[in-house]
Amino acid sequence: MRLLFISILFLSVTAFGQRLQTPTLSPFSKTTQQVGLTEIGLEYARPSAKGRTVFGKLVPFNKMWRTGANASTKIILSEAVKVGGNALDKGTYALYTVPNKDSWTIIIHSNTKMRSIAGDVYKPEFDLFKFDVASIKSDTYIETFTIGFADITSTSFNLQLSWENTIVNIPFEVEVDSKIENQVSEMMKDSEAIPHRTYFEIAQYYLNNGKDLNTTLNHINSALEKSPKNFRYGLLKSKILFKKGEVNSALKVVSQANKWATEAKNSNYIEQTATYKKSILKN
Repeated sequence: MRLLFISILFLSVTAFGQRLQTPTLSPFSKTTQQVGLTEIGLEYARPSAKGRTVFGKLVPFNKMWRTGANASTKIILSEAVKVGGNALDKGTYALYTVPNKDSWTIIIHSNTKMRSIAGDVYKPEFDLFKFDVASIKSDTYIETFTIGFADITSTSFNLQLSWENTIVNIPFEVEVDSKIENQVSEMMKDSEAIPHRTYFEIAQYYLNNGKDLNTTLNHINSALEKSPKNFRYGLLKSKILFKKGEVNSALKVVSQANKWATEAKNSNYIEQTATYKKSILKN
């Protein structure tokens, strides 16, 4: 009898503890994006229009929106950034918006725990800052609310909100240059220990970002001293010399790099050096 009672109790507890798993109407999305040296995380739920008019009805104008469904949309930053020109430290933040027909107010909020912002749970004193951005009309209909990373460069991107026929871009800026310079300064304390590839990477960054060309040339020369006949480094040196206006020297170096690539039977750099040589001759 006792065994029967325990068995019935076990079955009752098991049945009570079971939960039916069903798909959510607004599925959760989690993504990350590397921009420059900063990783940006994004967590939000994605409602769909399902034949409804979204902005102005489902999502009213001139009223705060949690910018998604189910819970606060979260932005996670590995480093400090600027959002709409406003400084924001690394950390996790809630994104709220106030949609209007021609512009939206963007709100960065420090309380990320709220699921709903109805009633008096929302406290303006936790707003870090707010600013306005334009609302753009699109010819493309977007059924499901989407937040994505657009217009990415090494120092900036737009966090792009799109739903129905509306697109909103939230501008972000990330810091790169000072971090690179701090790394280089630290490495130069023991320049002999710097690998040839790192010298190449410094020179490549300097060339692509408008740094002093003499310093840039010194770095690629250091790379070639440590790795002679490196056709990849030779090609970059030629580009630096050409940027300095030393056309004949650039031609000589790229021809040399092509020879090194030919000796190494590297078809990729045989082609790259030959193509760059032709581009110099056209100028």
